[in-house]
Amino acid sequence: MWCVVHVKDGGEARTEDFVAGLLPENVNARCFHLIRNRRMKYQGEWHTVQEDLFPGYVFIDTDEPDRVYKELKKAPRPRLLFSGDDYVSTLERHESDLMERLTDRRGIIGISKIHIRNDGSIRYLTGPLSRMGYMVRKVNLHKRIAQIEAEFMGRKRTLYLGIDIEGDDRRKAGGYVSDVVCDAGLYGAGAESL
Repeated sequence: MWCVVHVKDGGEARTEDFVAGLLPENVNARCFHLIRNRRMKYQGEWHTVQEDLFPGYVFIDTDEPDRVYKELKKAPRPRLLFSGDDYVSTLERHESDLMERLTDRRGIIGISKIHIRNDGSIRYLTGPLSRMGYMVRKVNLHKRIAQIEAEFMGRKRTLYLGIDIEGDDRRKAGGYVSDVVCDAGLYGAGAESL
């Protein structure tokens, strides 16, 4: 189960250190913030960059969410780290499960490799979307982004995940795929900007 700690933007690393020092050693917990990898083109070449997925949030994966919650609530709250009075909450089981399918143990969301079939449909080969392609709503090949929608932290959110195109050096891909077909079904892709 995951707990989420609301922190001041830019204070994620300090909060992770603070939480790690605060929790007793016998509490099995790992603390991290979510980072997504994506591809960006600059100076005519594709580069992999890392971005915070949810700036201002630190996550704690633990088997004892109630105990972690109590430890954090009784700790003195340095104003520089936490934001607001309701700074600690626990994710629902389906939200934790979603994030565990998307991320590695360090909280990093990798790039999914895709294959564009001759009919224009997309197959997700590797990465998080190989397990979750059915959730893709839109794909922007030009920006190398797949958009999924999910219930997370109590509301519907749009997540933009990085993709890389198999054989991209042989093919010029650009724009949106008008009808994205993945192994689990058909989803229309519009021209909404990212």
